[in-house]
Amino acid sequence: MGRAARQRSPALLRRLHTLALASGLLLAAGGKAAHAQVQVGGQPEAVHIEARDATLREVLDALQANFDLRYRSNDALDTRITGTFNGPLRRVAVRVLDGYDFAMKITPQSIDVLVMRQNKPDGKAVAVSVPARAPSSRLPAPAMTAAEANRYERGLAR
Repeated sequence: MGRAARQRSPALLRRLHTLALASGLLLAAGGKAAHAQVQVGGQPEAVHIEARDATLREVLDALQANFDLRYRSNDALDTRITGTFNGPLRRVAVRVLDGYDFAMKITPQSIDVLVMRQNKPDGKAVAVSVPARAPSSRLPAPAMTAAEANRYERGLAR
């Protein structure tokens, strides 16, 4: 082997090493994405989802693409889900959102979901309680028209 071949050899080895390292990184990144998958089928009354190592966002995106379900969230929704879910769309959505605080508006045409955050580890539920008003023995005052309100403000009310 000549002197020129020996000088090219370290440069060639560095290039091959860099190529092998880049290939390994691409395979590692692509390999993780290749394992995650979501399959959705059925009708809104009978939804079938198969999720394998998919994020909650991927599952909700699949539901949104296939059904009249809209969602929004400021959370990353990166919890991984694996499982099979069957049932009406609203029940499947609730099961998929297990572990998150959310609000859902269900109409005959669609489902709107607001995903707020992942449940706290202390297990305390987030709830708002509004006390009921005590029944009044008085009847509520009838609504005033604009003309009556003007007269009232000017002190001319009867």
